[in-house]
Amino acid sequence: MAAASVITVLVFVVFSGGDNDNEGAGAAENPGAVDASLTVPATTLPQVVVGPDTGVEKTNLTRDLKKGNYGDDVVALQTRLSQLGFDTNGIDGQFGSGTRMAVWAFEGLVYGRHYSEQTGVVTNEMWQKMQDPITFQAQRAEVRDGATHMEIYLPIQAAIVFTDGRVRLITHISSGDDQQWCEVITQDTDDKGQPLPAPVLLDVCGISKTPGGVFRFYRRYEGKRLGPLGGMMNPVYFNYGIAVHGADNVPQGPASHGCIRIPQWIAVYFPTLVNSDGRNGDYVYVWGMDGKQPEENTDEEMLPVFNFKNPNSTLTTTTTTIATSTTVKDTTTTKAPTTTATPPPTEPPPTSGGG
Repeated sequence: MAAASVITVLVFVVFSGGDNDNEGAGAAENPGAVDASLTVPATTLPQVVVGPDTGVEKTNLTRDLKKGNYGDDVVALQTRLSQLGFDTNGIDGQFGSGTRMAVWAFEGLVYGRHYSEQTGVVTNEMWQKMQDPITFQAQRAEVRDGATHMEIYLPIQAAIVFTDGRVRLITHISSGDDQQWCEVITQDTDDKGQPLPAPVLLDVCGISKTPGGVFRFYRRYEGKRLGPLGGMMNPVYFNYGIAVHGADNVPQGPASHGCIRIPQWIAVYFPTLVNSDGRNGDYVYVWGMDGKQPEENTDEEMLPVFNFKNPNSTLTTTTTTIATSTTVKDTTTTKAPTTTATPPPTEPPPTSGGG
């Protein structure tokens, strides 16, 4: 048998996050941030390990596969991606958005392609590589038996959940794009996640920053939450108001207000993959756009940019209550989601992230 080979996946440096003032920084301990001295030291960049040749005969594609295609070759593609840990939203022979997202993530992890260079098209050369005995190696090793952690790679817009160093899920994501935004947002919970008597409108601005760093999942909600930055499905929080959550729109590149968007069908079961039980939650390692290792980020750099009132607001008051019978955006209820995990000992201040 041939010796195993290792393909090193490069993390591309694109641009640095803005150096913005963090309103409310230091008002309370970051509930998800972790002291880097308590974590396993940085080891290597992401690696794709190709094992010994198993002797399985490979097949060839007679066409490039892309969104809109259907057929047995698409079934074979979806089956192989599923075996590797990707979720294509079913094995049905239809090359839809779910399959394309999985291909984007494969391109980033195996070829080291920056998210802007990912094509979502499977050539025969890529199909040959995909049929290799590939395994994805965790960059960080947890010391507890059965330990789970998540690694988020912003330059390639992909993330992996590992348990005992083995892949449980690989998914395409959409993070924050480091741009300033101003919006009239709707909330049915306050900044600490507590239900409001009725939804309110707020005219606020912020920076869509997804900080790099080392964190823990510390809280989650079931169902739809209308937080400070809009709707999030089944959010699992790890950095103040920044959460991994389901979204209808998970484009090829960064588009969120700072959260980690994942496809809705993955958000249905994602909370069951990770422990978000307060201070005992699973680790989250985020490799930012600046090329730093997660442990190299300071406490200040790991902070989100907290929202601030829009100086050009046209609302007559700071908050406007919406009648409970009014449908706001895509929600028809004002009931706050049920908390399914113990909140951290210290509640966060007004949040950024989300969306």
